[in-house]
Parts: sequence; C-alpha cells; structure tokens
Amino acid sequence: MFNIMLFFVSILISFSVFAVGEKSTESIGDIEGILNDEKIWAAHELVAEQTYQFKIGQPLSLGVFDAKRPLPLKLSVTDKDVAGISYCTTYFLDKDFSLKEARAFFEQFAGSKLKLLNVQQVKIMGGGGPIRWCKFTDYNVLVNKQERELAKQNKATADNAYQFEGTIKVLVARLYPSRIIMSKLNAGDITQENLFERCDKTLIIASPLTKSQVRAIDYRHKEATVNLKIEGRNCVANSVVFDAK
Repeated sequence: MFNIMLFFVSILISFSVFAVGEKSTESIGDIEGILNDEKIWAAHELVAEQTYQFKIGQPLSLGVFDAKRPLPLKLSVTDKDVAGISYCTTYFLDKDFSLKEARAFFEQFAGSKLKLLNVQQVKIMGGGGPIRWCKFTDYNVLVNKQERELAKQNKATADNAYQFEGTIKVLVARLYPSRIIMSKLNAGDITQENLFERCDKTLIIASPLTKSQVRAIDYRHKEATVNLKIEGRNCVANSVVFDAK
C-alpha cells in the first residue's frame, strides 16, 4: 500500500508542477559545507529505499542526471556567496549508489566538511515557474568528522583556560540589577570581537544593584568604566562606574 501511495504522490507532483519546458545548465562553482546526517539511512531497508526513490524520482524522470541512482546530500553550507546557492537545498552526487553504498557513504562522511567540485545547476521551466536542481560528480573531504570534533574539543579547552582581568570602557545597551548588556567597547586591552564573543555581550554584576538604583541611573549614551574579570566564558563586572556627563 505504501509503495502505491508513494508512486501516485510522485506522479501527482511531477504533473502538477510541470508542463516540462526548456532545460538549461549553469556552473555555480565549488561549494563547501558540513554534510548533514539523515535518519533515512538508519531506517529499515524497505523504508530507506522507498524514501531514497522518492527523493530522486522527480528530477530523475526529467533527465536531470546521468546516473540512475544519484545520491542526495544536504549540506550546512559555509560559503554563502556562491552564485545560485539559495536555489538548492539538496545536492545530488551524480553517480550510481546502491542502498548499501549510500549508507556507507553517510556513515563515513556525515559530519565532515566537504567541498563539492564544479556544481552544476539544472533549471527546467515549468507551468509553476522554474525548478532547479544542483548536481556534481566529484568532491574533496576538507575536514573529517573526527578532526572537526577534536578541533571543537581543543577550542573548548582553550576557551575554558582563557583569563582576563582589567579595566574596560563600554557603552551600555541595557542595565539590569544583576547584569549589563553592552553595545560597544570604547577602550580596554581586549578586542570587542573577543569580548562580545566570550561574554555574549553580557557582564554579570558582582554586587547586584537594587531596582531603585537601576532606575536612578541614566545609562543611555553614557560610557561605563568596568573592572572586568573573565575566566573562560564567565564574565564578571567587579565594579561599574558611569560617566557623570
């Protein structure tokens, strides 16, 4: 029953979207991104195969690919400036894959950073407007999953070990009894990028203010001098003095 429903849904999609018109192919260059894992490949063999066929059925029937069983990939793209990138959410590796080979591909590369080489965008005009698919035939593995996880662990270790203590001058976007939201760093022996990234623009006030004290402070458009201590990503303002001007 599921096979029959899947077949008719595929047919309906094809005919509802297309009265097939002109087909064109454009090169959009190389695309880099993290290969997303997909639950389809861990599903029961029958379900995985049916889903696989559903993903490739429409473009396959319209002659988009050279292969008969191309492999659909979803990437978390890291280069947002590639021409035409907004048109494709799936990239098809235009080679034949058995279900076993497809599963092995994702088992090996899911979570890795890939570069898809010479991606081609195929556009077909239809009654509902142009439909686009992206395909490629070769790729490079830039960073495998294990290397990415190790890099994350090393970064986390470095972040946790980071320490800073000194005086900074900042403009305050919001003031609360127990925290400060910063809008700009005016001075200090730390970069604004580093400060904002580590502290998420937020400083915890070591000795919280009362609500009446907060209401009494006109912090807008004024500079605050902060005695700051950072340990890892724990950012504490030991003292805060607002410019009297």
